[in-house]
Amino acid sequence: MKIKQIIPATMIGLSAVLGSCESKVQRVVKAIPKIESNTKFQSLVADTFSRNYTDETKIISYNKLLQQYSTQVDNYIIIDKKECLAKVYSGNGHLLYSTEVALGKHIGDKRSGGYLVPGAKLRAYTTPGEFVICREGSRKGSSNERLYGSQVLALRGDHTLSDYKKTQVLALHRVPKTPMGKLRENVFNNKTKEDNRVSFGCINFLSESFNKMRSFIKGKGTKVYVLPEEKGNSLHLEKQKDNSYKFFQTKYRYESQE
Repeated sequence: MKIKQIIPATMIGLSAVLGSCESKVQRVVKAIPKIESNTKFQSLVADTFSRNYTDETKIISYNKLLQQYSTQVDNYIIIDKKECLAKVYSGNGHLLYSTEVALGKHIGDKRSGGYLVPGAKLRAYTTPGEFVICREGSRKGSSNERLYGSQVLALRGDHTLSDYKKTQVLALHRVPKTPMGKLRENVFNNKTKEDNRVSFGCINFLSESFNKMRSFIKGKGTKVYVLPEEKGNSLHLEKQKDNSYKFFQTKYRYESQE
């Protein structure tokens, strides 16, 4: 099979997975207890984010506060685009696992997209922000099953809101079971991260690493934070209408795909 014949199949598979996320997400995400009314918690959040912390430290610090003032916080994933790493942290901030990943071939923090959308320009960025795993595995008989088997975790975030959902694709998955996927395997474990930018936006793992990472998380409902890589861009914690908090990137927060 020629490489140019493989690419559309990859896109279709991922689009099929993510299409199912929109309707099921309400059953996936558990509401955070309304601890925002706790003045001490609010004060600690304000103090934490007044400091010159890295984005990774902000995420770790916030989840530690949630653990302290709320119910048990599940293990979560941080994707470090600059270092091409996926890291699993516990709710109390302990690093449990770290592994190399391959990311979107376009360097930067814009929204990825354009897959299967007539007239839309293909944009292969790994978009930063806060996401949640909304689907595990592949639908039986789908092209996605042929490409990834059970080794795929679809993500939902602000990139799948109504304004963007037709153009956005993002997931954690093993490298595709294709000649293109075989080529992607070569970028791992070669002591350089410059050639790890090969995907259409999704976060790619070696099969063994994917399964090891998965053993540390619960699956559906797991939070995934993707760190920005552009200079001057960062993650900002915003309070939502349901009184929960969520991280968004500052630079392309309301970027349009039109």
